[in-house]
This record gives sequence, C-alpha cells and structure tokens, in this order.
Amino acid sequence: MFKKKMFLLFFLPFILGLFLLNGCDIISPVAVTGVTLDQGTMTLTAGGATGTLVAAVIPADATNQNVNWTSSNEVVATVADGVVTPLTEGTTTIIVATVDGGLTATCAVTVYPALVAVGDSYGGGIVAYILAEGDAGYDPNIQHGLIAATADQMAEFAWSNITDILIGTTDTAIGAGLANTEAIIGQSGHTNSAAKVCDDYSVTVGDITYSDWFLPSKDELDKLYINRVAIGGFVDYFDYWSSSESDANDAWRQGFYNGLQDISSKNLPIGVRAVRAF
Repeated sequence: MFKKKMFLLFFLPFILGLFLLNGCDIISPVAVTGVTLDQGTMTLTAGGATGTLVAAVIPADATNQNVNWTSSNEVVATVADGVVTPLTEGTTTIIVATVDGGLTATCAVTVYPALVAVGDSYGGGIVAYILAEGDAGYDPNIQHGLIAATADQMAEFAWSNITDILIGTTDTAIGAGLANTEAIIGQSGHTNSAAKVCDDYSVTVGDITYSDWFLPSKDELDKLYINRVAIGGFVDYFDYWSSSESDANDAWRQGFYNGLQDISSKNLPIGVRAVRAF
C-alpha cells in the first residue's frame, strides 16, 4: 500500500503532464527572413515637409517585428521610426535593419535646395522668375527659374557686330536664352555682342563661381521687367536687349520705362542684364 501511494505521489504529476502536452501545440519562435520598404526612392526639399517610409518585416508573423533606422548622411536628412526629415541639399540612403537577423532594405533619398522666392539672393544673383506650369523645364517637384545679375553688365552695347546676316535659330520662349546666346556668339564673323558680354560675366560667392550667364530671350526679359522692382538695379528709362532675333537687321528689345517690347536695329547700343538658370 505504501509503495502504491509513493508511486502516485511521484509519478502521477508526470503522467498528467504528458497528457496535457499531448493535447497542446508547442509554440516555436518564427524567424525573420527579410524586410522591405514601401519606397525605393524619395525626393524632399531642404527644410520642407518630412517623408514617411513604411517597413514590412517578412514573414508577417515573424516573432520579432522590431527594426532599427539609420541615415547614411545625417547632414542631409535624419530618420526616426521611418519619418525622414530633410535638412540640407544632397543625397543620403535610409537603411532599415531587422533586430532579428540584421536583414536590411534601403531607400535612396534626394534632398533638393530650399524653396526660394522672387527677389531672394541666390545662385550668384537675384531670383528673377520661378518657372510655372506650362513653362519649358517646369517640374512640380523641383523648383526651377531664372536668376538675374545684381546689376547691369553694360549700359550701352550693340546686339552684335553682325548687323545684316540672319542667324535664324533664335527663339523668344522662356528657356531659349542660353541657346540664343550660344547661337549669337557662334555666328560666323562674330567678335562682340550683348550676348558675349553676358557669356563673359562671372561672379564668385564663397567658394562657388557662377559663370553660366546668358542674354535673356524676349519672354525671359519680360519676366525681368515684370519683377524689376524685386530684382532691383535696373535703369527705368533704359531699353534692354533680349537674345531673340527678329530678322537679319533687327532684334527684340524692351523698354523698362513702359514695358513695351519692339524691334530695333542690331547696332543700337542699349542696356544689358545677364541671367542664369537654376
């Protein structure tokens, strides 16, 4: 009898445990096999709105869903819990890594320059115009436009030393000024022109030299007239040359005292203001 009691005392719990285990599944950890991001690239503006990345751990039922976030260039942008904060112009790579296994996914982030307004000092001059929808080169995600030199390059200068031969390839549109300038300077027999005055101009700000200036096209020059007060430095009783040719003998100019655009002989010496694109 004593032996029977001892058996029940020591072995009954063990036997009951076996019965219990037989009716239950043993839960094992599910290992992480990968991680993905909802975006492979992202574009932001310095000092502007943040961007958000969403990470998905694979498999979805992995036991440890925790991840760590890092930015390869925290000067450009930082990241916390998938929220990317743009700081300065440049590029960086956002990396998400699983705590279980250290598996990673990346997103290439480009941060564009901070938004500017007409009249701001920027890019070696003054912001003269910001491209709008319909303008050549307009991008709803990246700001582009024209920068005017801070002062006139010449008070009086002829459109070109060639006054009776048609170039025939200049245009009047926004975005045409640079190509116009190159065409004027490239004309056979060219030695000097309002376009060359602009092309020769350069300005250094800090350690950056801006030397990609040109004579504005007819439509670009009109934007300078419209925003002349914000840009500053214009002589309001001057006419200014555009880089848009009218015919073999004439080119388009604009009066900054009345805003009227008309054609004038290419040998007429009038005002010159250089611009560059950004």
